[in-house]
Amino acid sequence: MSTVKRWFLGSTTEDVLSVSMVELLGPASWQKMYMNFESLREVLAASTNLLVRAGLNVHQADAIKSRPTKVEASKHLLTSKKIEIITVDSSDYPVLLKEINDPPLWLFCRGNKKVLKKVCLTVVGTRKPSSYALLAAEKLLPEALVKQLCLVSGLAYGVDKKIHQIALKFNSPTIAVLAGGLDSIYPAEHNLLAEQIVESGGLLITEYPPLSRPRPAKFPIRNRIIAGLSKVTVVLEAAIRSGSLTTAKSALDYNREVMAVPSEITRRDTDGTNFLIKQGATLLDDPAQLFEIYGFKTNKKLDNLDASARELLHLLVKGALSVDQIAQLTATAIPEILGILTELELLGKVFQSRPGFYQARKNA
Repeated sequence: MSTVKRWFLGSTTEDVLSVSMVELLGPASWQKMYMNFESLREVLAASTNLLVRAGLNVHQADAIKSRPTKVEASKHLLTSKKIEIITVDSSDYPVLLKEINDPPLWLFCRGNKKVLKKVCLTVVGTRKPSSYALLAAEKLLPEALVKQLCLVSGLAYGVDKKIHQIALKFNSPTIAVLAGGLDSIYPAEHNLLAEQIVESGGLLITEYPPLSRPRPAKFPIRNRIIAGLSKVTVVLEAAIRSGSLTTAKSALDYNREVMAVPSEITRRDTDGTNFLIKQGATLLDDPAQLFEIYGFKTNKKLDNLDASARELLHLLVKGALSVDQIAQLTATAIPEILGILTELELLGKVFQSRPGFYQARKNA
Protein backbone atom coordinates (compact mmCIF):
# COMPACT_ATOMS: atom_id res chain seq x y z
CA MET A 1 0.00 0.00 0.00
CA SER A 2 1.19 3.52 -0.77
CA THR A 3 2.79 5.37 2.11
CA VAL A 4 2.49 8.76 0.35
CA LYS A 5 -1.18 8.90 -0.55
CA ARG A 6 -3.29 11.21 1.63
CA TRP A 7 -6.53 9.42 0.94
CA PHE A 8 -8.49 10.91 3.83
CA LEU A 9 -7.41 14.49 3.22
CA GLY A 10 -10.51 16.67 3.34
CA SER A 11 -12.68 13.94 4.89
CA THR A 12 -14.56 14.47 8.15
CA THR A 13 -15.22 12.23 11.13
CA GLU A 14 -18.79 11.99 9.87
CA ASP A 15 -17.54 10.73 6.50
CA VAL A 16 -15.50 7.94 8.08
CA LEU A 17 -18.32 6.95 10.42
CA SER A 18 -20.86 6.83 7.58
CA VAL A 19 -18.77 4.60 5.31
CA SER A 20 -17.70 2.35 8.19
CA MET A 21 -21.40 1.55 8.66
CA VAL A 22 -21.72 0.19 5.11
CA GLU A 23 -21.43 -3.52 5.84
CA LEU A 24 -21.78 -4.69 2.20
CA LEU A 25 -18.20 -3.59 1.54
CA GLY A 26 -15.45 -5.78 2.93
CA PRO A 27 -11.67 -5.24 3.01
CA ALA A 28 -11.16 -6.29 -0.62
CA SER A 29 -13.82 -3.88 -1.86
CA TRP A 30 -12.34 -0.99 0.09
CA GLN A 31 -8.93 -1.80 -1.40
CA LYS A 32 -10.48 -1.38 -4.85
CA MET A 33 -11.77 2.03 -3.80
CA TYR A 34 -8.39 2.98 -2.39
CA MET A 35 -6.58 1.97 -5.56
CA ASN A 36 -9.04 3.51 -8.04
CA PHE A 37 -9.84 6.82 -6.36
CA GLU A 38 -7.55 9.56 -5.16
CA SER A 39 -9.50 10.14 -1.94
CA LEU A 40 -12.48 9.10 0.11
CA ARG A 41 -14.13 12.37 -0.93
CA GLU A 42 -13.95 11.21 -4.56
CA VAL A 43 -15.59 7.91 -3.62
CA LEU A 44 -18.45 9.68 -1.89
CA ALA A 45 -18.97 11.99 -4.88
CA ALA A 46 -18.76 9.23 -7.50
CA SER A 47 -21.78 8.01 -9.42
CA THR A 48 -23.06 4.45 -9.13
CA ASN A 49 -21.70 3.67 -12.60
CA LEU A 50 -18.25 4.97 -11.70
CA LEU A 51 -18.20 2.92 -8.51
CA VAL A 52 -19.16 -0.20 -10.48
CA ARG A 53 -16.39 0.45 -13.02
CA ALA A 54 -13.98 0.69 -10.07
CA GLY A 55 -14.85 -2.87 -9.02
CA LEU A 56 -18.01 -2.81 -6.89
CA ASN A 57 -21.22 -4.59 -7.72
CA VAL A 58 -24.41 -2.58 -8.07
CA HIS A 59 -25.66 -3.43 -4.58
CA GLN A 60 -22.37 -2.27 -3.02
CA ALA A 61 -22.35 0.92 -5.07
CA ASP A 62 -25.94 1.66 -4.07
CA ALA A 63 -25.03 1.00 -0.42
CA ILE A 64 -22.35 3.70 -0.57
CA LYS A 65 -24.72 6.15 -2.25
CA SER A 66 -27.40 5.45 0.38
CA ARG A 67 -25.01 5.25 3.34
CA PRO A 68 -26.24 6.50 6.74
CA THR A 69 -26.07 10.29 7.02
CA LYS A 70 -27.21 10.65 10.61
CA VAL A 71 -24.23 9.57 12.68
CA GLU A 72 -24.74 11.75 15.75
CA ALA A 73 -25.20 8.77 18.10
CA SER A 74 -21.98 7.12 16.95
CA LYS A 75 -20.12 10.41 17.06
CA HIS A 76 -21.31 11.00 20.62
CA LEU A 77 -19.95 7.58 21.62
CA LEU A 78 -16.56 8.48 20.17
CA THR A 79 -16.41 11.33 22.66
CA SER A 80 -18.03 9.67 25.67
CA LYS A 81 -16.00 6.45 25.33
CA LYS A 82 -12.78 8.27 24.37
CA ILE A 83 -12.52 6.44 21.05
CA GLU A 84 -10.13 7.80 18.42
CA ILE A 85 -10.09 7.14 14.68
CA ILE A 86 -6.73 6.35 13.07
CA THR A 87 -6.76 6.27 9.27
CA VAL A 88 -4.26 4.52 7.06
CA ASP A 89 -2.82 7.97 6.26
CA SER A 90 -1.96 8.65 9.88
CA SER A 91 1.56 8.46 11.30
CA ASP A 92 -0.02 6.51 14.19
CA TYR A 93 -1.09 3.69 11.87
CA PRO A 94 0.95 0.51 12.55
CA VAL A 95 3.61 -0.07 9.90
CA LEU A 96 3.30 -3.86 9.74
CA LEU A 97 -0.47 -3.68 9.36
CA LYS A 98 -0.11 -1.27 6.44
CA GLU A 99 2.04 -3.86 4.65
CA ILE A 100 -0.70 -6.51 4.32
CA ASN A 101 -2.69 -6.70 1.10
CA ASP A 102 -6.03 -5.78 2.66
CA PRO A 103 -5.35 -3.43 5.60
CA PRO A 104 -8.30 -1.67 7.23
CA LEU A 105 -8.46 1.91 5.96
CA TRP A 106 -9.50 3.06 9.42
CA LEU A 107 -9.16 1.83 12.99
CA PHE A 108 -11.23 2.80 16.00
CA CYS A 109 -8.97 2.86 19.05
CA ARG A 110 -9.44 3.21 22.79
CA GLY A 111 -6.43 3.46 25.04
CA ASN A 112 -2.77 4.18 24.42
CA LYS A 113 -2.28 4.36 20.65
CA LYS A 114 1.50 4.63 21.15
CA VAL A 115 1.62 0.85 21.65
CA LEU A 116 0.95 0.51 17.91
CA LYS A 117 4.62 1.46 17.49
CA LYS A 118 5.84 -1.37 19.73
CA VAL A 119 7.15 -4.73 18.57
CA CYS A 120 4.16 -7.08 18.68
CA LEU A 121 3.65 -10.81 19.13
CA THR A 122 0.29 -12.35 18.26
CA VAL A 123 -0.89 -15.33 20.31
CA VAL A 124 -4.25 -17.02 19.71
CA GLY A 125 -5.97 -20.26 20.59
CA THR A 126 -9.08 -22.10 21.62
CA ARG A 127 -11.85 -20.61 23.73
CA LYS A 128 -11.83 -23.80 25.84
CA PRO A 129 -8.17 -24.40 26.62
CA SER A 130 -6.85 -27.40 28.49
CA SER A 131 -4.70 -26.99 31.59
CA TYR A 132 -1.80 -28.02 29.33
CA ALA A 133 -2.41 -25.00 27.05
CA LEU A 134 -2.60 -22.57 29.97
CA LEU A 135 0.64 -23.95 31.42
CA ALA A 136 2.24 -23.74 27.98
CA ALA A 137 1.29 -20.06 27.79
CA GLU A 138 3.06 -19.39 31.09
CA LYS A 139 6.13 -21.39 30.02
CA LEU A 140 6.49 -19.81 26.59
CA LEU A 141 5.85 -16.22 27.67
CA PRO A 142 8.23 -15.48 30.56
CA GLU A 143 8.48 -12.00 32.00
CA ALA A 144 11.83 -11.27 30.31
CA LEU A 145 10.20 -11.79 26.91
CA VAL A 146 6.82 -10.19 27.56
CA LYS A 147 8.37 -6.97 28.85
CA GLN A 148 10.05 -6.48 25.46
CA LEU A 149 6.87 -7.06 23.45
CA CYS A 150 3.26 -6.04 23.08
CA LEU A 151 1.10 -9.17 23.14
CA VAL A 152 -1.79 -9.14 20.65
CA SER A 153 -4.93 -11.27 20.90
CA GLY A 154 -8.69 -11.10 20.45
CA LEU A 155 -10.18 -10.65 23.97
CA ALA A 156 -12.13 -13.91 23.56
CA TYR A 157 -12.60 -16.58 26.21
CA GLY A 158 -9.82 -19.04 26.90
CA VAL A 159 -6.38 -18.53 25.36
CA ASP A 160 -7.01 -14.89 24.35
CA LYS A 161 -7.98 -13.98 27.89
CA LYS A 162 -4.93 -15.78 29.27
CA ILE A 163 -2.58 -13.90 26.92
CA HIS A 164 -3.94 -10.50 27.94
CA GLN A 165 -3.71 -11.51 31.61
CA ILE A 166 -0.06 -12.54 31.23
CA ALA A 167 0.74 -9.10 29.79
CA LEU A 168 -1.10 -7.40 32.65
CA LYS A 169 0.69 -9.58 35.22
CA PHE A 170 4.06 -8.37 33.93
CA ASN A 171 2.91 -4.73 33.60
CA SER A 172 3.34 -4.88 29.84
CA PRO A 173 0.87 -3.28 27.39
CA THR A 174 -1.35 -5.53 25.32
CA ILE A 175 -3.58 -4.99 22.27
CA ALA A 176 -7.04 -6.53 22.03
CA VAL A 177 -8.63 -6.60 18.57
CA LEU A 178 -12.44 -6.72 18.61
CA ALA A 179 -15.04 -7.75 16.03
CA GLY A 180 -17.54 -5.08 17.01
CA GLY A 181 -17.77 -1.49 18.18
CA LEU A 182 -15.73 -0.40 21.20
CA ASP A 183 -18.79 1.00 22.95
CA SER A 184 -19.90 -2.53 23.85
CA ILE A 185 -17.33 -5.18 24.77
CA TYR A 186 -17.85 -8.73 23.56
CA PRO A 187 -17.99 -10.99 25.45
CA ALA A 188 -19.62 -8.82 28.11
CA GLU A 189 -17.90 -10.84 30.83
CA HIS A 190 -14.62 -9.30 29.68
CA ASN A 191 -15.63 -5.72 30.36
CA LEU A 192 -13.37 -5.59 33.40
CA LEU A 193 -10.47 -7.13 31.47
CA ALA A 194 -10.93 -4.53 28.72
CA GLU A 195 -10.83 -1.72 31.27
CA GLN A 196 -7.70 -3.18 32.84
CA ILE A 197 -6.03 -3.29 29.42
CA VAL A 198 -6.80 0.40 28.82
CA GLU A 199 -5.85 1.49 32.35
CA SER A 200 -2.52 -0.36 32.15
CA GLY A 201 -1.45 1.46 28.98
CA GLY A 202 -2.76 -1.05 26.45
CA LEU A 203 -5.16 -0.61 23.55
CA LEU A 204 -8.52 -1.82 22.25
CA ILE A 205 -8.93 -1.61 18.47
CA THR A 206 -11.50 -2.50 15.80
CA GLU A 207 -12.40 -1.45 12.28
CA TYR A 208 -16.08 -1.40 13.22
CA PRO A 209 -17.79 1.81 14.39
CA PRO A 210 -19.67 2.32 17.66
CA LEU A 211 -23.09 0.62 17.73
CA SER A 212 -21.79 -2.15 15.44
CA ARG A 213 -22.39 -5.51 17.05
CA PRO A 214 -20.21 -8.58 16.43
CA ARG A 215 -21.58 -11.23 14.06
CA PRO A 216 -19.98 -14.55 13.10
CA ALA A 217 -18.90 -13.25 9.70
CA LYS A 218 -16.95 -10.40 11.29
CA PHE A 219 -14.55 -12.58 13.28
CA PRO A 220 -12.55 -13.99 10.34
CA ILE A 221 -12.29 -10.42 8.97
CA ARG A 222 -11.11 -9.23 12.40
CA ASN A 223 -8.53 -12.04 12.53
CA ARG A 224 -6.52 -10.60 9.63
CA ILE A 225 -5.79 -7.55 11.82
CA ILE A 226 -4.65 -9.77 14.69
CA ALA A 227 -2.21 -11.47 12.31
CA GLY A 228 -1.24 -8.28 10.49
CA LEU A 229 0.00 -6.46 13.59
CA SER A 230 2.86 -8.88 14.27
CA LYS A 231 5.80 -10.49 12.52
CA VAL A 232 5.01 -13.75 14.35
CA THR A 233 1.69 -15.47 15.08
CA VAL A 234 1.65 -18.24 17.68
CA VAL A 235 -1.21 -20.74 17.81
CA LEU A 236 -1.28 -22.21 21.28
CA GLU A 237 -4.08 -24.78 21.09
CA ALA A 238 -6.87 -25.01 18.52
CA ALA A 239 -9.12 -27.29 16.52
CA ILE A 240 -8.53 -27.61 12.78
CA ARG A 241 -11.78 -25.78 12.04
CA SER A 242 -11.37 -22.73 14.25
CA GLY A 243 -10.87 -19.00 14.21
CA SER A 244 -7.31 -19.46 15.36
CA LEU A 245 -6.44 -21.28 12.16
CA THR A 246 -8.00 -18.51 10.07
CA THR A 247 -5.65 -16.14 11.90
CA ALA A 248 -2.74 -18.45 11.08
CA LYS A 249 -3.83 -18.59 7.43
CA SER A 250 -3.90 -14.79 7.29
CA ALA A 251 -0.39 -14.67 8.74
CA LEU A 252 0.83 -17.14 6.11
CA ASP A 253 -0.87 -15.14 3.36
CA TYR A 254 1.05 -12.08 4.57
CA ASN A 255 4.37 -14.00 4.58
CA ARG A 256 4.59 -13.79 8.36
CA GLU A 257 6.05 -16.44 10.65
CA VAL A 258 3.57 -18.94 12.09
CA MET A 259 4.55 -20.98 15.14
CA ALA A 260 2.44 -23.69 16.75
CA VAL A 261 2.62 -25.44 20.10
CA PRO A 262 2.27 -29.22 19.69
CA SER A 263 -0.94 -30.55 21.18
CA GLU A 264 -1.69 -33.69 23.10
CA ILE A 265 -2.27 -36.50 20.61
CA THR A 266 -5.10 -37.89 22.74
CA ARG A 267 -7.23 -34.77 22.14
CA ARG A 268 -8.59 -34.61 18.59
CA ASP A 269 -10.42 -31.34 19.33
CA THR A 270 -7.06 -29.56 19.68
CA ASP A 271 -5.13 -31.08 16.79
CA GLY A 272 -5.12 -27.86 14.78
CA THR A 273 -1.64 -26.98 15.99
CA ASN A 274 -0.27 -30.40 15.01
CA PHE A 275 -1.90 -29.91 11.61
CA LEU A 276 -0.14 -26.55 11.23
CA ILE A 277 3.20 -28.12 12.13
CA LYS A 278 2.67 -30.83 9.51
CA GLN A 279 1.96 -28.08 6.98
CA GLY A 280 5.24 -26.33 7.75
CA ALA A 281 4.60 -24.09 10.76
CA THR A 282 7.49 -23.90 13.21
CA LEU A 283 7.09 -26.14 16.24
CA LEU A 284 7.29 -23.91 19.32
CA ASP A 285 8.26 -25.53 22.60
CA ASP A 286 10.84 -23.15 24.05
CA PRO A 287 10.70 -19.39 24.72
CA ALA A 288 14.31 -19.18 23.53
CA GLN A 289 12.91 -19.55 19.99
CA LEU A 290 10.94 -16.32 20.43
CA PHE A 291 13.91 -14.52 21.96
CA GLU A 292 15.94 -15.55 18.92
CA ILE A 293 13.42 -14.66 16.23
CA TYR A 294 12.93 -11.19 17.71
CA GLY A 295 16.62 -10.70 18.37
CA PHE A 296 16.16 -10.26 22.12
CA LYS A 297 18.81 -11.20 24.64
CA THR A 298 18.10 -14.20 26.84
CA ASN A 299 19.79 -15.71 29.85
CA LYS A 300 20.53 -19.08 28.21
CA LYS A 301 17.15 -20.59 29.04
CA LEU A 302 17.49 -20.26 32.81
CA ASP A 303 13.91 -18.98 32.95
CA ASN A 304 12.83 -22.16 31.19
CA LEU A 305 14.16 -24.56 33.84
CA ASP A 306 11.65 -26.35 36.00
CA ALA A 307 11.84 -26.35 39.80
CA SER A 308 13.88 -29.57 40.03
CA ALA A 309 16.52 -28.32 37.61
CA ARG A 310 16.73 -24.97 39.37
CA GLU A 311 17.17 -26.69 42.74
CA LEU A 312 19.92 -28.93 41.41
CA LEU A 313 21.71 -26.05 39.69
CA HIS A 314 21.60 -24.03 42.91
CA LEU A 315 23.13 -26.98 44.74
CA LEU A 316 25.97 -27.33 42.23
CA VAL A 317 26.84 -23.65 42.44
CA LYS A 318 28.21 -24.37 45.91
CA GLY A 319 30.65 -27.01 44.64
CA ALA A 320 31.16 -30.24 42.71
CA LEU A 321 29.05 -33.24 43.72
CA SER A 322 28.75 -36.83 42.57
CA VAL A 323 25.44 -38.32 41.45
CA ASP A 324 25.26 -40.36 44.67
CA GLN A 325 25.82 -37.24 46.79
CA ILE A 326 23.10 -35.38 44.87
CA ALA A 327 20.70 -38.28 45.40
CA GLN A 328 21.34 -38.21 49.16
CA LEU A 329 20.95 -34.43 49.42
CA THR A 330 17.79 -34.17 47.31
CA ALA A 331 16.13 -37.54 48.00
CA THR A 332 15.71 -37.90 44.23
CA ALA A 333 16.04 -41.10 42.19
CA ILE A 334 19.32 -41.41 40.30
CA PRO A 335 17.68 -41.86 36.82
CA GLU A 336 15.83 -38.57 37.31
CA ILE A 337 19.04 -36.84 38.46
CA LEU A 338 20.91 -38.11 35.40
CA GLY A 339 18.14 -36.74 33.16
CA ILE A 340 18.33 -33.30 34.78
CA LEU A 341 22.12 -33.26 34.62
CA THR A 342 22.00 -34.12 30.91
CA GLU A 343 19.63 -31.20 30.31
CA LEU A 344 21.85 -28.82 32.29
CA GLU A 345 24.96 -30.01 30.44
CA LEU A 346 23.30 -29.45 27.06
CA LEU A 347 22.34 -25.95 28.17
CA GLY A 348 25.92 -25.25 29.20
CA LYS A 349 24.91 -24.79 32.85
CA VAL A 350 27.02 -27.57 34.39
CA PHE A 351 30.15 -29.53 33.53
CA GLN A 352 32.05 -32.51 34.91
CA SER A 353 34.94 -31.07 36.92
CA ARG A 354 36.29 -34.62 37.09
CA PRO A 355 34.76 -37.95 36.06
CA GLY A 356 31.45 -38.46 37.86
CA PHE A 357 31.43 -35.06 39.59
CA TYR A 358 29.26 -32.20 38.39
CA GLN A 359 29.65 -28.49 39.03
CA ALA A 360 27.81 -25.35 37.93
CA ARG A 361 29.57 -23.02 35.53
CA LYS A 362 30.36 -19.57 36.91
CA ASN A 363 28.08 -17.82 34.43
CA ALA A 364 25.20 -20.22 35.02
